[in-house]
Amino acid sequence: MLVGLSALSFSFRCGLVGRGTSRAVASPLGIDAIIALAVRAGLQSVALPIALLPDQAPARLAALRDRLAMCGLTPVVDTDVIDLASLEAAIPVAAALGTRILRVLASPVLEGARAAFTADWEAYLAGVIARLRAARPLAEQYGITLALENHQDLTTDDLLHVVAEVGGIGVTFDPVNALIVAEDPFTAVHRLAPHICNVHLADYIAYPSHEGWRLVRCALGEGDLNLRRLLVLLAALAPAAPCQIELVSHSARHVRLLTDAWWRGYPARDIRDVLPVLREFAAPSRSRDDDWRTPWERGAPEEQIALYEDQQYASSLTYLRSIGVLTRP
Repeated sequence: MLVGLSALSFSFRCGLVGRGTSRAVASPLGIDAIIALAVRAGLQSVALPIALLPDQAPARLAALRDRLAMCGLTPVVDTDVIDLASLEAAIPVAAALGTRILRVLASPVLEGARAAFTADWEAYLAGVIARLRAARPLAEQYGITLALENHQDLTTDDLLHVVAEVGGIGVTFDPVNALIVAEDPFTAVHRLAPHICNVHLADYIAYPSHEGWRLVRCALGEGDLNLRRLLVLLAALAPAAPCQIELVSHSARHVRLLTDAWWRGYPARDIRDVLPVLREFAAPSRSRDDDWRTPWERGAPEEQIALYEDQQYASSLTYLRSIGVLTRP
């Protein structure tokens, strides 16, 4: 299993959280710093958002590709919501970095709130399929696999439908995002296994609300997800997929699955399929009055938010070493 680091684990220190506001970090981390963090930890892959590439000149991309290879890091490139022109521009950039996987997103939907985004999800998904079909020949020309993520919007049925309709693409799987669309991540892994070519390793702490639960980022192994079980499954079912530590969101994800409005974005589902998720969220004994806010949401100063990211990354490495997934460098 290739364990790596997503630059989005340091989304504040990289300047993505708060960008363009007075709360943005004073001196953002660059790609070189992310690579150094991965190398010092003995990691084997790194996921880099294309937005963090300040210079996409061929010489700079070639130098970065050579450095990644010298460091023994398998690169994955992240791009944003599927737009054909942007995707066609991103494919040769990703190839120039030596990656074989380009992570793509279907929509800007967060927290599973599909009904608030569109009244006709099937029609929207048809547009996603059309754009992926149009981009696929260029991706194949460059030896790139487009890996569509279950990014708080797509269910397993959606992903399987898109993969079947487009052909020749894969899936980036995030277990917490499966929970956010009210799916059991372990069942999802079994169903998606033949298509999983990239994995985001994340954990969460669930806090109840009157409308559902807020999911808050935390270090791997310190939250409510049974990560050990997940990693065993991934090792058996998708052993070649690179896995990046991705502790991304500084804003709690409020999954309002106890409301009628939230469910209007989804087809009818057997309650027995949802029960594992409800049990997962309800198991911890936290109360609605507990303070769920991250340092960012509390308005903490830059030093505290940066320390929050650093500590969670260090604790995640310690956890992965403790269960034998990662060895010391």
